[in-house]
Amino acid sequence: MSNIITLARPEKPTPVARYAEIAVYGAVGPITVALARRADTPEVLIHVVMMGSAIGLEIVATLPDDDKGRAVADFTGPAILRAVELSETEFAALPEAC
Repeated sequence: MSNIITLARPEKPTPVARYAEIAVYGAVGPITVALARRADTPEVLIHVVMMGSAIGLEIVATLPDDDKGRAVADFTGPAILRAVELSETEFAALPEAC
């Protein structure tokens, strides 16, 4: 019936996390691998992230925001980038596998 009114509670807005880029390790096609820190929390963690148009922002590794964490991130980021590059090559060679 068109004259029935349903009262519902307003939906709570989805919380949105904001990240600040610290370093970019590189990009493969639409995917970028970077080091980021949450902008809306205290600086205790850094994250190696993959960003893309379909996946949005995906955290791959979380490390302490200190010299040791940054050193590990600087090894992890390029390794992730290389894995994405190799995946892209495989998918291009065998498109039926996708």
